[in-house]
Amino acid sequence: MITTKGSCWLLLRLAVLLVVVLVQSSEGASYRDFEHRHIDFPKTGANNPNAYCNLMMARRGLTRPACKPTNTFINGSPRSVQGICGSGGTHYRGNLYTSKSRYRVVVCRNTGRFPNCNYRGRAQSKKVRVGCRNRLPVHLDRLV
Repeated sequence: MITTKGSCWLLLRLAVLLVVVLVQSSEGASYRDFEHRHIDFPKTGANNPNAYCNLMMARRGLTRPACKPTNTFINGSPRSVQGICGSGGTHYRGNLYTSKSRYRVVVCRNTGRFPNCNYRGRAQSKKVRVGCRNRLPVHLDRLV
């Protein structure tokens, strides 16, 4: 039988373990991963946003081992997107920065089931909020 004191100790240990896992997973994010998942410049040609999303999601490996539910591609130059973490962006809070200018983006949302991923795309012009580390974007937080 676990006592109240024992269950509190177990809960504390689990909480510490969860924090360690979360910190390690966020530290694993890199600019190269961000660029691979989110930057397409110059924009890959496709007949329409849906065809673009299906092509890009497959090409970037975002349909394996499961269909990624949603992904956003930024059609700006890597140098410009990197600048969001510097003079091209404004500090939001923590490590988040919002671009000063708008970017052409395509938001891809899955409507299929693995292995038949099927994406609907929506082209937009939006500001981009990113998480930065060492003055480079490592996480796409949201479109603004």
